[in-house]
Formats: sequence, C-alpha cells, structure tokens
Amino acid sequence: MYEPVKKQKEILDGLKKVDPTLDIKWDESTGSPKRLKGTLASIGQQDPGRAALDFLETNKGLFLLDSVQKEIVLKRIDTDRIGAKHVRMQQVYKDLPVFGSEIIVHIDANSTIKGTTGKLVPTIDLPDKPKIAAEQAMKKVLGENKENTKSHIHAEPILMVLTQFVEKPHLVWHVTVNGMDKTLAGDDTPAKWEYFVDALNGEIVWKYNNEQTHISTTGSGIGRYAGAVTVNTVHDHGSGNYLLEDQGVPTSARVITHDADGGYPPADISEDSNNNWSAAAQGPDIDCHLHTRIVFDYFFTVHGRDSYDDAGADMHIYANCGTNWNNASWNGSYVKIGNGDGIRYDPLCALDIVAHEWTHAVTEYTAGLVYSGESGALNESMSDVFACLIAGNWLFGEDAWLLASAPGSRNLEDPTNGGLYDPTDPIDSVIAGHQPDHMTDKYTGAQDYGGVHINSGIMNKAAYLIATGGTHRGIRICEGLGNDVLGILYYQALTTHLVSSSDFSDMRDAVLDSLDDLYAANPHYSRWRASIINAFAAVGIGTAVTCPITCWIAPFICPPSPHLICPPSPHFACPPAPFICPPAPDFICPPSPMLSCPPSPYIACPPSPGLSCLPGPDPLPYTPDIRVRHPIITLKTDIIEIVGIGPEIAALFKARSISTLGDFLKATENQKNISQLSDTLGLSESRINDWRKKTLVLLGEVK
Repeated sequence: MYEPVKKQKEILDGLKKVDPTLDIKWDESTGSPKRLKGTLASIGQQDPGRAALDFLETNKGLFLLDSVQKEIVLKRIDTDRIGAKHVRMQQVYKDLPVFGSEIIVHIDANSTIKGTTGKLVPTIDLPDKPKIAAEQAMKKVLGENKENTKSHIHAEPILMVLTQFVEKPHLVWHVTVNGMDKTLAGDDTPAKWEYFVDALNGEIVWKYNNEQTHISTTGSGIGRYAGAVTVNTVHDHGSGNYLLEDQGVPTSARVITHDADGGYPPADISEDSNNNWSAAAQGPDIDCHLHTRIVFDYFFTVHGRDSYDDAGADMHIYANCGTNWNNASWNGSYVKIGNGDGIRYDPLCALDIVAHEWTHAVTEYTAGLVYSGESGALNESMSDVFACLIAGNWLFGEDAWLLASAPGSRNLEDPTNGGLYDPTDPIDSVIAGHQPDHMTDKYTGAQDYGGVHINSGIMNKAAYLIATGGTHRGIRICEGLGNDVLGILYYQALTTHLVSSSDFSDMRDAVLDSLDDLYAANPHYSRWRASIINAFAAVGIGTAVTCPITCWIAPFICPPSPHLICPPSPHFACPPAPFICPPAPDFICPPSPMLSCPPSPYIACPPSPGLSCLPGPDPLPYTPDIRVRHPIITLKTDIIEIVGIGPEIAALFKARSISTLGDFLKATENQKNISQLSDTLGLSESRINDWRKKTLVLLGEVK
C-alpha cells in the first residue's frame, strides 16, 4: 500500500480538518490520488473551471505536481441532471498532452467541491523536442503493414507524452491510420489503428486497434429483425428515388443509413424507387435505420443526450458491410454492420448490436475509455450493458447468433453459461459465447487488446447483479436496483466520473459516486449502496458488506404499555407526526430490530416505550427521484419533467406563470416569444428550442 510523503500528509491533514470523513484512493504506481471524496472546499460565485484549477494549485503537493498552470489544462465542463458540475482537465508536459492522464473535479449544485477522480503522472522527465519528424513517424506506421492507409477523416500525427500502457514514459507521435486486423476467429476485419511512435528514435512503442467492435463470429441470412415497420425517409427530387435519411429526429441530428453492398465505406445512402423497402436484401438497411433511431431516442429521452456527441451530430450507419463479414464496429465517425456468413451469425443489424456500437460512440465523446486492457473491457461492457437496457433483456446478440454453444454472443446474466468458460482457452471460449464472471478468471494475456471482449464479462456480471440482485459466488446482493436506475447510474458514471484510463476498480467507485450524486436522499440509499458494493465484490472487486435492514411501515403497530415484547432498537429512526396508534392491548410489535424508516405516507407510533415497525416488503414500492418514463404525460404535466430543466430553471419559468408543458409550448410557440424569454431569463435560445423539442417528444407529437 502506498505511503504518502510528508507534504501529502500535511495537505491531507488540512483537508480532513474541513471534512474528517475524507476518503482517498492512491495510485500505487505513481503516488498520486486516483480519487478524493468529501467536502473539500466552497467555490462561492467563482467560475467552476477557474475554481477547479485553483483547488489543484492549492493542493498541488497532494497530487505531486510542481505547477498546475504548467501541467494542467481545462478540457470541458459537464453539467449533470442534478446541476452538479464536473470539470474535466488534461495533464500536459511542456505544453504536450499526456495520453490517458486526466483529472475531474466534481462541484455540486451548492458550489462545493466534493471530490476528484482521475489519473495523473507526476515527475515526468523527457525531452520535449522530437528528433523524428511527423512525416517520418507516418512513414514508419504506413510501412509497418502494407494494409495501413492514411485517411482524410483522421488527424495528422500529434506530438504527446505516453506514460500509461507502457513500461516507461516516451515522447511520441500519435498516428491514426486505417488498416486491417484479425478477429478472434482469425478472420480479416477493418481496423482503426492508433500508433505511438517514439519521437526520439522512431520505434513503435505501442499500438491498439480503436475500431470498437463486438465479438467477432460468423453468421448468414438476410433477417429483418424488426419485421414490418414504418421508417422516416426523404425523397430525392433529382433522381426521383427515396433515401434512408431520418429528418424527423427532434433535434438537428439526422439518422442516415448507407448501403455498403458487400464493400466498405464510403458508400451511397440506401435508396429505393418507390419507398417500399420490401426486398429481402434491404432488410439489414431497414433494421440499421430503425434501430439507430431507437438508440437516439433512448439517450435523448432518458438521459437528455442529443446524439452520440451531445451536440446533434448526424448518425451515419453502413449496412451490408463486407463479404461474409462477421462483425460490427464504430470507427470514430460512423457505424459499420456486417451481414455474416451463415455459420455463426445472421446479419448483425439486430437492435442490441446496433445499440452496442452507438454506445461506443457515446463513450468516445465522454470518458473516452482507451480500448486496451481493463479500460477497454470496461468500454466493451458499457456498450453491452446499454445495449441490453435498450433491447430489454440480458442476452446480447442472440437474434443474430447461430451457434448452439451459447444462447447468445454474450450472456450478462451468466457470462460463463453454466461454467463453460475455460480460462485455459479464453479465445475459443469467447468465440463460443462464454466469458469469465470473476477476477480469479481474468485474462492477462496480450490477445484481444488485453482481453477487451473477454474480461468485459466480469463487468457485465456486476451490472446484472446491480440491476436484478441475487447471489453470486456466495455473496448476496441486498436488493436489485432495477434496469432504469442502473442505466441512470451508469450514464452518470460514464459522463462525469470515468476517465480514459479508468479500470474495474475505478468503475466501482464511479458507480458509488453516482449513487451519491443522484440518490443520497433516497430511502433505498443505504441498501442500494450495499448492493453495489456487494455486486462488485461478487465478481472479485472490493469486499462485501452486511446488508442494512430497512423498515417499511405497514403501518406502525404499538404494543401495550408497558411493553414487554418490543424493546427499542439501537439507532432507531422514526419520522414525525401524525402519531396514530391502534387500540391496546390487541397489537404487538415484531421482535426483529429495525434500523430506519422511509418518508411518509405512513401511520406512526408515539414516542417510546414501544417504538417499532413491521419489516418489509415495501407496501408502496418506491418511485425513483429521477424517473425514466411516466405512464401519462399531458399538457398539465409539470415542466420539471423536461429533461435538462432542473429545479432552479423551473423556478425561473414558474415565476413567469409557465408551470406546465402546455404553458411552456404556448410561451415558445414562435421564435419571437423564444427570443423574449431568452432575454428575460438569461437563457440561450438554443437551450429553449431544445427543451421545446423534448417537450414534443414527451407528449408524443414527435416520433
């Protein structure tokens, strides 16, 4: 265990005077904190970015930094659904970015710094001037494999410092090229290679394939999984044909589906002469088009995210890629979907596979998890989890999967499929649909980019346990949080707590921190926290805890006084009036000790003697503070339900008698009204327009 140096201890002592419960997690390899959690400082009216930099400067000795001004630059500031700010910063060395080294400072809605997460590498000592030119580095990469080609969609070589994923620091040229790779089954597959060329000697020190794919297997058939559906298209007046372009998205984003017709991008947009896309060969095009729109709608309506970049980017997807190509991928610009060859896969245009690839896009624009080792397996797991949440079951790829060895490409409920995963033969196991479900079976080799498709099973099992509960490896999860809450917590973790080099342990912390962000006041909080801790412990990450007992009032029952059967429980918490008791001596309290009670409605007993309450189950199931969906949305629904409008902004609108969705639509019915609101409330017109579109989605007027 890392022992902090004298300066770090002094700073910690000062921080603990403000918050004695301050929690810290060290990076054993660098001596810099990976995570701080506690009440660290108040920023008042200060700009969040400036406040975050000032906090790091004040406490630079804790992070073993010499000068924050010279070593840290601001990347962006994200605001989450509860109004907290997450200031993401990049480490630099002599103005050069340090790959994978970032830190996030978390500032709550009350302008209090509540923690930091990330990985910094102190005491870098390297030359900052290259001896090898960028052109030479590119030439080296292109010559390393004849399949490597420079593409206009990728940037020119970037000079930076590489300290992680290698044994020692290097000054490098980061070069991105298109190329080819081998799937786990040994088949050729397109690749987006990220090379790191030593800028002093010209040697390639590290590379990884950033073409983020789901597990490679083979399949065949045409298969239109969505069946008979209606899709949005456009008519090309020049050609007279119809195109698979969805302009009905409730933002500026568009869904555009291309037909690669057995090749690879670039390719034309899928077209049809009569807008009746019923030919068997058009099935994958329709699935890709519809499923991409479903993915957009999920992230937009549930998480308030406008396309994968949260800035309204068009979503381009290419159907029918390759000849018998058994894969699907996100390459940084678009999604490619293969058609399979009939042995292991049917066409890979199923909803969960399409959702998996688009989640890779969301990950790239948020945490940016590096596609190698544990961070790469976490990247894969994020895509699996959101794919299953969107598709509505815990099997991944089962619609396109043809092998009898497993029920699907991946099984989040039971990654081993009844113990069929063989840690002595991990590649063949994964190809057959089996993965490890515990750190004891974690793959530590170099294949599969350090096991990104293998070890993702460990994180998949943890996610399943969080959502559903149960027992795994002898560890009991207190209660399942449900799919909706899991999705909210994972999105919060992905967008506000994880950094590009985060590992499995960091994911555990990120989910717990997200629970603190969103559900600290929730009566389920203590059991949910224990459930998350135990879910990760059940897969070998951290130590399990005892499940706390939650008392659900059903109602309070008072024993006769003086009571004999029901002594007061330690730390018992009873809510305030009304205090209504049944007549004595007909009722008695149960003997089991109870720890806490949720908020009203309930019938409460008067002060002791005799305080107690019936154990669960909960007679009125708890509705989360942040609701994913509502059964009924009308014009009279409160404007707080519009994703992105928090309590403070809602109060601004309500002060102008704009309280319901109907009020809001009327107040924003034309651009003149929107401009007036913008001037009066100090809100941008684009935000108001975006909220209007979200309102229409809620009311079902935009599909």
